[in-house]
Amino acid sequence: MSDGSNRPRFPGEGVPRERILADLAAMQAGDVPAHGARNLRPNYYVDGEILALIDEVSAKVAEQNVLYAGSSYPSIARIEAELVEMGLDLFGAPVDAAGTVTTGGSESNFLAVKAARDLFAARRGGAGGKPELVLAHTAHPSFEKAAHLLGVRTRRARRSVGFAADVEAMAAMVGPDTIMMVGSAPPAAYGQADPIRELAAIAARHGIWFHVDSCMGGFFLPFARELGEPVPEFDFRVPGVWSLSADLHKFGYAPKGASLLLLAERAHLAFQEYRFEDWPWGLYATAGFAGSRPAAPVVAAWSVMRRLGRRGYLDVTRRTLAVKHRMMDGVRAIPGLGVVGRPDAAHFFVFGDGIDAYAVEEGLSARGWALARARLPDSFQVWPGIPHEQSAGEFLADLADVAARVREAGTRSADRAAVYAR
Repeated sequence: MSDGSNRPRFPGEGVPRERILADLAAMQAGDVPAHGARNLRPNYYVDGEILALIDEVSAKVAEQNVLYAGSSYPSIARIEAELVEMGLDLFGAPVDAAGTVTTGGSESNFLAVKAARDLFAARRGGAGGKPELVLAHTAHPSFEKAAHLLGVRTRRARRSVGFAADVEAMAAMVGPDTIMMVGSAPPAAYGQADPIRELAAIAARHGIWFHVDSCMGGFFLPFARELGEPVPEFDFRVPGVWSLSADLHKFGYAPKGASLLLLAERAHLAFQEYRFEDWPWGLYATAGFAGSRPAAPVVAAWSVMRRLGRRGYLDVTRRTLAVKHRMMDGVRAIPGLGVVGRPDAAHFFVFGDGIDAYAVEEGLSARGWALARARLPDSFQVWPGIPHEQSAGEFLADLADVAARVREAGTRSADRAAVYAR
């Protein structure tokens, strides 16, 4: 019996496989192709062989739950441990370091805040006020979310200096209740790494936790530096860094969602973990926020990292940088356009000088290019990669033509919204 609504009904009979696949294809018709040549929103692609490897290994563990890795699936526990160890090696961690595989950057950052909160609560014995977290203006919203859920107050700098963290402002915000400072390498906004060494030194003087959010650049910056890019120091080789987050599902080229939270001291794992056993089934212990977790992203991340190796990551990074520099040089050659700051990772932002960047973005969108807007200044994000090795020239030609039309007509977009995620 229908209640007159348009709500989909639970199927009475099983739907044929062919119909399911056809329905899915129809639903996806309006999606931006993830690895399309005109998709200049965040994308991470190596080649068809890596995608096939991901599909193959994911199918082998589709029914496995990481929650039971310690009891039912020891292979998954070993794979997670090896992923952590490879990350610790890449980021120059000390001998006693440790880490956790998480579902993504937001969880990695959440767990870092949780560990800092619980560590300093234990050290201070309940004394002091509400714990505080000091953030750069460009710090990821996941820190605000973590603070909201964990009862921590945030103190966020009100501006950036040269499109990086305002070191003086952040130093001035450190007080008796501060438990953590955060720097990004790089932040999603601007793509320019914060001065990690300076920020870590401030945190060290106060004896507080310093976290590096390298979810965006963790598996890109080390290889870019090796290729000669002027990448600033950002990892455990910098004195005073207590933890670092790096997404496997970004430039590690694993599927969503897989990330690493790495800790300089193994003892701090105890403050990150959650344990409970006062119920009939016994011990429930997790290092992360999630309970059940799919094994597929974990095994795929491990497989991709081993398949590519350092040489493979260097090759992919070299090709990505070539596209990035070609595009940035092309943007700078177009009258009225410029590149925001000094982008350290793959992505960069285009602003308008005397022309409306949002109107340019609208014109490019009408020609089939998928871009993302940003603010301060009004700009749009360009995310180059291997899918754009052949389409970069076409993009720059369209960009030059659209910019000229916007400049000549004095067009201004009526829509001033900029959306990172929704």
